[in-house]
Amino acid sequence: MMKKTFALILSLVLLISAAAVPSYGAEEKKLTFGEDGKFRILQINDFQDRDVANEESLAFLNAVLDKYEPDLVVLVGDQLSDHFPGKTVEKLKQAIANQVTPMQERGIPFIFTFGNHDLDHVSTMSAQQQGEYYRSFSYCYANSDGPDAGTYNTLIYSNDGTTPLLNIYMMDTGHWVGTGMNCGVTEEQVEWYKETSNSLKALNGVKVVPSLVFQHVPVKEIHKLLKEVPADTPCALKAKYEDKYYVLDENADWIGDRNVMRETPASEHPTVTTGQYEAWLEQGDIIGAYFGHDHINTFVGRTEDGIVLGYNGGFGFATYGDPGERYAKIFDFDASDVENYTQQNVYYTETVTEEPDEPQEPQEPSEPEEPVKECDCNCHKDGFMGFIWKIVRFFSKLFGANKVCKCGIEHY
Repeated sequence: MMKKTFALILSLVLLISAAAVPSYGAEEKKLTFGEDGKFRILQINDFQDRDVANEESLAFLNAVLDKYEPDLVVLVGDQLSDHFPGKTVEKLKQAIANQVTPMQERGIPFIFTFGNHDLDHVSTMSAQQQGEYYRSFSYCYANSDGPDAGTYNTLIYSNDGTTPLLNIYMMDTGHWVGTGMNCGVTEEQVEWYKETSNSLKALNGVKVVPSLVFQHVPVKEIHKLLKEVPADTPCALKAKYEDKYYVLDENADWIGDRNVMRETPASEHPTVTTGQYEAWLEQGDIIGAYFGHDHINTFVGRTEDGIVLGYNGGFGFATYGDPGERYAKIFDFDASDVENYTQQNVYYTETVTEEPDEPQEPQEPSEPEEPVKECDCNCHKDGFMGFIWKIVRFFSKLFGANKVCKCGIEHY
């Protein structure tokens, strides 16, 4: 009898203790526009770091968070480096923690998806385990309602929390297929997207909820913003998978503030048919799709189908990129007109400043210099008489005589 009583008391204590612990379940979190009707998103991709973090990358992250104060940070893949000697679960966790702690400390919500290099490590830490670790941070707003650990959607509501005004799709584009072939999303992910899009329409009174897509590897339709040219065309770049050459199409509808292509897109392979882009057209809810993966591309344009596709350049200094420069991207939304958002590149060189010089010890004020005395003696004049006096001065210096003029100024 005593054992049963003790067990009952212990159960009650555990229940009370559990109730006292604050819950951070994603389903209990809700993102909303501010009282001013504004919402700001910061995109980061290709941090590619290890357990010992790159100091420049962290300086960039801290500086951009403080300067731009985003309402949401989206981590768009390749948070982890592909070169990770001696990796363990704990080291992989430390690399993730290095990147999300700055948001956690500031109370800034963040969400994530995976890139191909995050998935290089699934034999040590599976995508599911990585996802669970991200979600263990209280300011991670990523739910687990999608078909895999890196695919889900996140809603942003009106300030009163009643109406969904903006939706974010985070899509995991998977790992390599074969040698250097990006596979893109799966058929299951596309079907999930369609079902979710339709559910949001029903939630929003048969009206689509304007949505952004963030994923690491671009869709192959990014080539719609390029123009195929002969190989000897100035600035032409060879395609990743085909014997074709491209430049940016000058006639495309460019909307970015830095439309630069320094490498051709390593998009999903041309032979891979995902149907993702076609699904976007069918559903009609996507107001922009943004990618990483190609670190030195920053172009953003609208295709002839009306879909905005664009890059954010690489963020981390532990990987390849523009010499001395790295990128993030800011998106600004207004609740009164969500579809007409603005986006801009953020630069390391404009965000991170040099440390101020060490303060100098105060100097004692120096005595003012004696004013130069004026003298009309020939020894101070130019012309013939000045020339004669230069000869005299030479011999005076030679024999040590008559060093000083009567005005007190030395002859030499």
